[in-house]
Amino acid sequence: GLNSLQRGGVIVFTSETVRRDPLKSVATLSSSGQRAHTSEQIEVLKNLQEALSSASFVPALLHGVTGSGKTEVYLCLIEATLQRRKTALMLMPEIGLTPRVAEEFRQRLGRHIAILHSGLSDGERFDEWWRIKRGEARVDIGTRSALFAPLENLGLIVVDEEHDPSYKQQESPRYHARDTALVRGKLAQALVVLGSATPGVETFHNARSGKYRYLRMMSRVQSRPLPEVTLVDMREEFKASGKPAVLSRALQVEVAQRLERKEQVLVLLNRRGFSASVLCRSCGQNIQCRNCSISLTFHRALGRLLCHYCSYEQRVPKLCPRCSSEHLYFQGEGTEKVEVLLEKLFPKAKIARLDRDTAQRKNAHATILRRFQNGETDILAGTQMISKGHDFHNVTLAAILSADSSLSFPDFRCAERTFHLLSQMSGRPGRGELPGQVLIQTFHPEHYCLKLVAQH
Repeated sequence: GLNSLQRGGVIVFTSETVRRDPLKSVATLSSSGQRAHTSEQIEVLKNLQEALSSASFVPALLHGVTGSGKTEVYLCLIEATLQRRKTALMLMPEIGLTPRVAEEFRQRLGRHIAILHSGLSDGERFDEWWRIKRGEARVDIGTRSALFAPLENLGLIVVDEEHDPSYKQQESPRYHARDTALVRGKLAQALVVLGSATPGVETFHNARSGKYRYLRMMSRVQSRPLPEVTLVDMREEFKASGKPAVLSRALQVEVAQRLERKEQVLVLLNRRGFSASVLCRSCGQNIQCRNCSISLTFHRALGRLLCHYCSYEQRVPKLCPRCSSEHLYFQGEGTEKVEVLLEKLFPKAKIARLDRDTAQRKNAHATILRRFQNGETDILAGTQMISKGHDFHNVTLAAILSADSSLSFPDFRCAERTFHLLSQMSGRPGRGELPGQVLIQTFHPEHYCLKLVAQH
């Protein structure tokens, strides 16, 4: 066929390299030019650009409230690094660069960017790695593994949301990307900026003791106020209705008001699935994972029980495996159940869910966020994925369910981690012209962690 046509001189075979672009689904914004900087941003940039020009290892903590414009500081520093003929590395905790951030980086830095994270296909990762290796891409943006990208002449490393637990790799090779970034920065004599609204305790200690430079940004861009935070006492809800409520009356009223005003709502519950566990009411047996001995979570969409540690799964039994009783009880709630409850309460609202289950398909994470960004969704419910770094200007209410479930984990960091998550989530509403509000449902409103979140 084709070979004989080629031999006859009718056609010619040519080979062409086509680069796979992980950001091709990201729309390009029309150029908005350089944003006017706040006085705090100018001060911070002056300090960090001086550190950059010293061409020596400088570790710095940028402690800026949510919405204070840390991303703009990172962009300006990357541009300054490129002007000095050096390369830059930016680490982020989540694989889906939020659509708005991806657009901003693509617009400002264009062809200089390479993206590296586990959500890429093998081909995309191969292409991006070689672009970095050949020096075509001089800015690498990605999750923890991007730290090992083959960047030459490194001048800047940024670790955004440096407190985030996903920087720690639990399987071999075990490492903490934030700490390893500091080591790579020291080897390269580069500026290392750790950014967070809620720095990790160790990072904060290092900044206070003078080991790191400490830079603070206290106010939001355009002097927008931080949202008002209200703690909803779920003990009172239980007294009023006599049964455990997932969505409090106060929350239902607030959501209804937002929908009426065509504003958007975020609902956080940091547990995926439908029911947290399955219990036999006759013998008290809790159906557990045969590998991990922890409760299996019921996922209604799959019709299966899943282990959230090792991914073991099994069908839902009709009878108790221990006493053969049929009195099995599904207790606790996850994001699937919350989505169903919201659909029942607000049938006219467009509701979406973002967790590891809905984000499994390629680009699904970015698509769900883009629809919410464009106003195609009214309520977005999800796990901690919805709390990180997003800049949705029409969100005026963030609701946090079961806020204290993570306070009872047998982990000495549980209060710190709860504080990080709730503070991050409290920074989502009120980033546009409209003021924001946060409702935190809790059985322990007197807990110091929740009190401090309420006071920002």
